[in-house]
Amino acid sequence: MDDRVTDEQGDGQEARPTWSEHVADDAASAHGAPPAHGRGLSRHRPPRRPGTRRTALAAGALLVVAGIVAGTTTATTTANGDDVTLDDPSGVSMPSSEPEGWTRVFGEDFADAATNRTFESRYSDRFVAYHGFADTAGTGRYQASTLSAHDGVLDVRLRTTRAGVPLAGGVVPLVDGEWGGQTAGRYSIRMRSDEVDGYGVAVLLWSDENLWSDGEIDFPEGALGAPAWLNVHCLADPAEKCIHQQTEASLQDWHTYTIEWTADRMSFLVDDEVVGTTTENIPTARMHLVVQAGSNDGNPPADAAGSLLIDWMTIDVPADGAAPSASLPDDTATTDPND
Repeated sequence: MDDRVTDEQGDGQEARPTWSEHVADDAASAHGAPPAHGRGLSRHRPPRRPGTRRTALAAGALLVVAGIVAGTTTATTTANGDDVTLDDPSGVSMPSSEPEGWTRVFGEDFADAATNRTFESRYSDRFVAYHGFADTAGTGRYQASTLSAHDGVLDVRLRTTRAGVPLAGGVVPLVDGEWGGQTAGRYSIRMRSDEVDGYGVAVLLWSDENLWSDGEIDFPEGALGAPAWLNVHCLADPAEKCIHQQTEASLQDWHTYTIEWTADRMSFLVDDEVVGTTTENIPTARMHLVVQAGSNDGNPPADAAGSLLIDWMTIDVPADGAAPSASLPDDTATTDPND
């Protein structure tokens, strides 16, 4: 395929390096080819349930309207120094403090408006944008032009170009403007999606060294508008999932998803409620957070189009001298990797 991709407005963009100038050359090289985690969506795509799609779409649409109308109002100062007031589109503001034992190293609520032509440059101190390489399934292509910020959300707009190329979007948060991950952390994202045939999303922890054997944690993951899944890959054989669990949350609705990763336990929360926890297959290597959305197996329908919307994202790490524990469910039951 030619490196030049034409978007639906007919504007062309020359392919740029996958990573911004913030990323060291060796890291760019490691991620320049389609990364191993790029295969995640096609591996984990959950089946759709016939007969539920129209009802789910209507309920999701009602929830979004309610979230905008009944959302809270927040006064904030953007990273560029502008004082703005935003209606929180999801009805839940980004937490201003972290849980005991954790310290905040990254927080973004997308108060700075940016078009799909300016997002990459305006947010270059906060995110690396995927651009110019094949997506998860190999049928689409990551383009920075899928990304924009408006009304207090990051909008990842998925669609097919006039030339028939499905477009995908992905971002990696930069802590203190630098690329690189952590060896423990608490990662939260508040998001929802339209139901878009042929497209999916994965929020994941991925190896800084681009080694699948270091581990892969996917939460949430699934087809856009479908149920959210939790997937923890086996360290001994990362092609296998030691936890593969469908949650009751729908990606079509606003939810807050949290990964808590400590040395002896990982827990997974939806709206502050634990939906899974494990003491096995815990990564020890440095991992970074990735949000990626793209095509699933095969080509999406040419007229399929819609958005993944992200209200806010946070990253917390253990505070100096602290050893925070991962949350346990009320019944203290753990997720059985063999379920």
